Amino acid sequence: MAAKDYGVSGAPDGKGGIVAGLGMTHTPGLGNLMDVPPAEQIQRIRDGFTKVRNEMERARPDVVVAFVNDHLDMFTTQSMPSIAVAVGDTHWGPTKETEPWIQMRRAKMPGHAELGMEIYESLIRQDFDVHRIESAEFVHNVLMPKKYVWPDSDIPVVPIFINCFAPPLPNWSRAYELGRAVHQVLRKSPLRIAVVASGGIAHWPPIIPGDLQPDDPLRPRLERLHFLGRDVNDEDPGIWPDILKRETEMAANGLDWINEDWDREILKQLADADVAALTSRSHETEREAGGSGGAEMLLWVALMGAMGDSKADLVLYEVVKEFIGSVAIMSYPVREHPARKA
Repeated sequence: MAAKDYGVSGAPDGKGGIVAGLGMTHTPGLGNLMDVPPAEQIQRIRDGFTKVRNEMERARPDVVVAFVNDHLDMFTTQSMPSIAVAVGDTHWGPTKETEPWIQMRRAKMPGHAELGMEIYESLIRQDFDVHRIESAEFVHNVLMPKKYVWPDSDIPVVPIFINCFAPPLPNWSRAYELGRAVHQVLRKSPLRIAVVASGGIAHWPPIIPGDLQPDDPLRPRLERLHFLGRDVNDEDPGIWPDILKRETEMAANGLDWINEDWDREILKQLADADVAALTSRSHETEREAGGSGGAEMLLWVALMGAMGDSKADLVLYEVVKEFIGSVAIMSYPVREHPARKA
């Protein structure tokens, strides 16, 4: 049964199902660089997050289902699933090496094993070959949304990972189909569920070896990072500080690392729920315009499917040159929900 039969929130009794939907960028600049861009721009960004934080508080979700990508904190080229679901009751984050710029201390993060297993089993029945893990490592993929949208709540999170970095990547239509398959579970759930996607939009993060010149000294170190993941810190503890240093250099070198036209086009297609346009995109053509980081928009396409192809509101779009990427927030309007009984 399609989402429109019950509206966005899905469950026929109006008490459960999908009660909120949010897409946002998770640029590292939202961590320790918030004092670098112009103050008036930062205020607009904070105002955008205040709006969606208020929406989340009104929705009162029991659990967040998050479409995210791993940044080589769990998966490496030695073992790289296309799609993975973390089904444990406990996750962790941030990693020790990302604490300084995410500006959060490493701690336990609640998961939701029951819903995680329900999603996992349903995806298997719907012919998705899904990798299963228990405890997940959260970095800016989940922690930037938490930091700005539910900072004072320990809402359990069920993360669904899509490979956005190590080709071959799932294609755009497969990401959408994944979202639709997840929708079949969430719309019938008695739980109140917020669905989140974080990542994108157009950017060229200095983490992909193929984006660097062959003689770039950072390139072989990145190749080791992709192969070893977090274990690379044992032999190269300066790798992540040097990646962040490279981002700072990129922001200061005067080159245009942002493709505003590409950003606005894909954000409009998402807001309009233009399924045909989004699922016809290919990585071969989009990489040049959107950068290697643009593939993280797969997560937003999955979100669109999970929200039942509903239209969305573009809350914020800001070109932040100091972040070498724009900041965007998209929200799915939902009807009023009865408060949970105490």
